[in-house]
Amino acid sequence: MLDWFKKRLGSKHQPIHPPWRAGQYVSYFLEREDGSWTAMAIRLQGQMEDGAWALSVDFKTSLGECTAWFRSDPGASLDATDPLPGRVERTRGAPMDGSAGVERLIQEPEMQTSMAMNLLMVRRWGAAKEALGGAAREVRYPCGIDQAYPLVTPVPGAGYQKHHDLNPRVMLTGVACLSINGGKNPITVTSFGWSDPKGSMPDSYDDFVDFSHPKRVDHEAFSLTYPATWFLRREEVEKSGLRTVTYATQLGGNTCAATLSVTLSHGAAAQVAAERDGIVDKLEALAESKEGDARRRAVDVPILSGDAAGFAFDFIGPAIDGSSANGVFRAEAGDRVAHISLFGCIAKANPRRDQTLAEMRAVFREIVESFQFT
Repeated sequence: MLDWFKKRLGSKHQPIHPPWRAGQYVSYFLEREDGSWTAMAIRLQGQMEDGAWALSVDFKTSLGECTAWFRSDPGASLDATDPLPGRVERTRGAPMDGSAGVERLIQEPEMQTSMAMNLLMVRRWGAAKEALGGAAREVRYPCGIDQAYPLVTPVPGAGYQKHHDLNPRVMLTGVACLSINGGKNPITVTSFGWSDPKGSMPDSYDDFVDFSHPKRVDHEAFSLTYPATWFLRREEVEKSGLRTVTYATQLGGNTCAATLSVTLSHGAAAQVAAERDGIVDKLEALAESKEGDARRRAVDVPILSGDAAGFAFDFIGPAIDGSSANGVFRAEAGDRVAHISLFGCIAKANPRRDQTLAEMRAVFREIVESFQFT
């Protein structure tokens, strides 16, 4: 891809990332020297009537999660601030307490929004485009990024420098890593790609799912360990007399994708038992089916205790292969049942097929095994 950019546009005038398209995404993870951390996922939602782009950015820290919205104007002057931040909504965890001490405040997810600005503003700098015309250095970053173009910028009055490692494969930002003084507190890309809302296939296999940096997250009635850049969103419904709450996320792009859902149903013990048995029966029927594209796995199956039931499947299709893991849990009091479902798929033609499927199977099993009622 880098050679294509150079031939098409010339090394001194190439963009620092692929052209923006609705559905592009990129995720980052930061682990600081003091042990605190921030996960971030940026998604390009689309263009508004006036031509401006709308971006959503999810942030997660040990204290909770939030979603921030940004507006980017393609016609903004080079000396203007772009993108511009908009509303910020807390999506998990207690609201930010303005009276808390500084050490706690700086770990609130709402306080991380400047990170997105630091990554998104670079794309408009002339110095960034010039950096891509210079010499690359060898690196070892996720998503197969093995070279980067350094851009060092001093921060006036702060006594330190920002070090951007640029790579034009990275969607939305072109930034593979941002650190302070060449290595301190690095914000590193963990996935990127394109999930076309219309479902068309991309012209490359540069879309990834992040399976790294597992963190235990406490939700309202359960806790679960899963990659930090995965953001579960809550939806509540009434179903067959049970109060059912689903937490779900969809990840990846058009040739490599994954989903995670956790469905909890609350009710009388008899209803919960029937719901639990119904879920297990459906999974058993799928496992025993002699037809279709599902095959029950004998390895990487979740190992669960008590009456919890674990399942793992492979899915084989004409153009796409996939893997799935499921866990069905009932609370000791008998008033709750939880069904965890993970599914991932990748195009057969994707050169990372075997490696990605193996990673999915291992990570999916570990996620199911980590479930706990709270």
